Amino acid sequence: MSPLIVYTTLSVVVTSTTALYDAARFKPSQQSSTLEDLYAYLGNDGDNNDNVYNKHCQHTENQYAPWWIVDLLGQFEIEQIRLTN
Repeated sequence: MSPLIVYTTLSVVVTSTTALYDAARFKPSQQSSTLEDLYAYLGNDGDNNDNVYNKHCQHTENQYAPWWIVDLLGQFEIEQIRLTN
C-alpha cells in the first residue's frame, strides 16, 4: 500500500468591518519537519498553487503525525478556513 501524500496551502478568512481578508497570509508558521525546500511559510504565502514540483506549497518529511501551525498574531472571529490541496 502506498503512503498518503497531502500537499496543502492555507487561507484563514476572517470578518472585518468592511470585508473578508486572509488573516494567515504572511504570518509566522512552523512545521514538524521540512522536505527539501518546501518550507512552512509556503503554506500561507498567498499562492494557492498546489504544484509541489514548482515549489508552491509546504511539505513535511514522511513521518508519524506531521503538523503545520500558523500564528495569527492576534485574536480573530473566524468565518471560514480554506485548505487547498
